[in-house]
Amino acid sequence: MKKLVPLLLLLVLMLTGCQTGLFTILWVLRGDDEPPKYDILLKGEKRVAVVPRSVYSNSLELRNAPREIAQHIHSILDNPKVVKNKKLRFVEQSKVESWLDHANNNFDTFLEVGRDKSIQADVVIGFDIIEFQIRDPLNASLIQGRCVVEVRAVDCATGKIEASETLTIVDPPSMPLHNNPRLEPVFRTQFIGVVAEQIAMLFYPHNPNRKRRIDADALEMQRIN
Repeated sequence: MKKLVPLLLLLVLMLTGCQTGLFTILWVLRGDDEPPKYDILLKGEKRVAVVPRSVYSNSLELRNAPREIAQHIHSILDNPKVVKNKKLRFVEQSKVESWLDHANNNFDTFLEVGRDKSIQADVVIGFDIIEFQIRDPLNASLIQGRCVVEVRAVDCATGKIEASETLTIVDPPSMPLHNNPRLEPVFRTQFIGVVAEQIAMLFYPHNPNRKRRIDADALEMQRIN
């Protein structure tokens, strides 16, 4: 009987010509989540490694950002409520970081990392940080996160690239914020979380309208007029 209620409501709305209500009930019936752009994690038994890489290393703002982003991605995806595949397993980030330290962060392909005997991944979700900044390069008193990242998912058995995406993430998206030393580290942590979430969302069902953004009010930052 409960399953009939939405259908009956839909019929009433159609008969009464209530278009706004019709769109609302269609959204309810449709559900919040849309399929991910890449479904490589949703099927079959897989051991997954999340591997960060930075194209350059001379930026003070970059610091440990790639590894911090990778840790966040791992935490998001290694959750059965997010990625509903009980056969999914993740390589510990400590093992990935140990491999990167041993290689001095120097490797040719993500496939190389995934196939190493100490990692033994079926799938590597790898990303290259092309650009990462939280300050306006022309005005240090302004703060706005900007990250350009190339994301790849590689099948380690076949070597096939199963996902390829370049994301440009700017947050807050509309305008920079006033900066101060006390709030800058808080902002950086928040922005790393935003970057990680938008990368992770490529691989699990989600509501595209719910991409997390930095809340300037929560950070007690004043927007520029």
